[in-house]
Amino acid sequence: MRRSQQSWATRKLPPVTVDEIERHLDLVAMLMDKAGRKAHLFLPIWQWLEEELQKQKDADAMMAAARARLIRSQDRTATQSA
Repeated sequence: MRRSQQSWATRKLPPVTVDEIERHLDLVAMLMDKAGRKAHLFLPIWQWLEEELQKQKDADAMMAAARARLIRSQDRTATQSA
């Protein structure tokens, strides 16, 4: 029996975190500094990372709001049944 093998390129990856995106922005900033007159070539990468960072921050904020709402809802339910 053959085991199905996944390529490293198609394997499932964990979600990207804000910290990881921040580290990549630091790396791209360093590369832009070293690139001198060709630094503008990194702008599409920089812009994409900035957009992904904002999306992740927005998602994190929504998750926190949902958790807070659940706690408030549970507190109200507990108070009403007491």
